[in-house]
Amino acid sequence: MDAERKAHIADLAVMAGPVWAESHDGGALQEFLKEIGCDGVDAVMVTRQVVGCSLGEAQEMFFTAPCRAAELAFHNAVMEGLERSQGDV
Repeated sequence: MDAERKAHIADLAVMAGPVWAESHDGGALQEFLKEIGCDGVDAVMVTRQVVGCSLGEAQEMFFTAPCRAAELAFHNAVMEGLERSQGDV
């Protein structure tokens, strides 16, 4: 990850910190990140920094948040396609 992206994620983590501190609610944190346009890998990295959790825990918080249902559906569709393609080899 380049320095500019690291700085951007750090800035977003500073913005998101009070949301987490107020509620300790992963869904509320993801809703805030979505509202400010922080999605995908960046949202997972910000979550990891703000919550102080592992990458796996941050991914779980991202994918299980109700506001991330579209991302979860896309992820599941891609994984199912990969699994099907493995049977074709």
